[in-house]
Amino acid sequence: MDGAIDTNRAAPITAGGVLSLDRLAEGRFRAWHTQANPAGALFGGVVLGQSLAAASATGPGWPAHSLHGYFLRPGRAGQPVDYIVETLRDGRRFAARRVTAQQGGRTLFHMHCSFHEPESGFDHQAPPSPDMPAPEDLIPMDRYVANQVDRLPPSSAAYMAPFPLELRLVEPDDHFLRPTDKPQRAFWLRMPSAAGVEDDNQQRALLAFAADYWLAGVAVGPGRLSTNRDALTINSLDHAMWFHRPVRVDQWLLYVCDTPSGSDGRGLARGLLYDRAGRLVATTSQEALFRATT
Repeated sequence: MDGAIDTNRAAPITAGGVLSLDRLAEGRFRAWHTQANPAGALFGGVVLGQSLAAASATGPGWPAHSLHGYFLRPGRAGQPVDYIVETLRDGRRFAARRVTAQQGGRTLFHMHCSFHEPESGFDHQAPPSPDMPAPEDLIPMDRYVANQVDRLPPSSAAYMAPFPLELRLVEPDDHFLRPTDKPQRAFWLRMPSAAGVEDDNQQRALLAFAADYWLAGVAVGPGRLSTNRDALTINSLDHAMWFHRPVRVDQWLLYVCDTPSGSDGRGLARGLLYDRAGRLVATTSQEALFRATT
């Protein structure tokens, strides 16, 4: 199972919780919200989203257009994370920041991100696949897991707990029950609690948080095994995103993921995120380490 689980089942994860940062000093923030991944370590999507939120809080107010980050060591869920933001550039149209995430003085994550003042120019995009079903035509994740609970690993029950995203897989059996020969998977996602978030960069920070769910798992490779296995560990090594157009994470987004390569225990995953109108709002890529423990 790739993704994250809520370590506090009584308190559902909300957009406001993910984005909540205490300003400790100039360029220094602390986040108290954490959650665990299936291995019990800090979920990388939390660090991604909070890093971008911290960088945006020091920027000129322009929208972020890209981020590139490296996961250097695992963090601990249940402990606060400090974010140190350095100003690399404040130019006429571009601004750049470096963010370091730390726990107890230990560096967990480095990220560079860039902001761009919008300007007129050309416009094109990769079109979405025409044959993708609408989210209303797919079974909700929690209902699917409840229907298949006797056939799934115990960790799958996390998707029936309070969960920050609504997820609807195009072909859920390929993920949960059987290996697939397809180097691609697609699903719809949205975060309803983001409905009250009006700031564009906060929406992009929430998209960074959400886009880390289930991206890496496609890179285990076609025809190998289901990624929903308690005996499979997935460790993200890096993550990159490019934000192309304004986005609302509280609205349905289609996430189309594929894997161009896997070797030496590592796999590369790529993702395209489309809104309901078919606009490409973001592109992602991530390399991860895969280890079967049995």
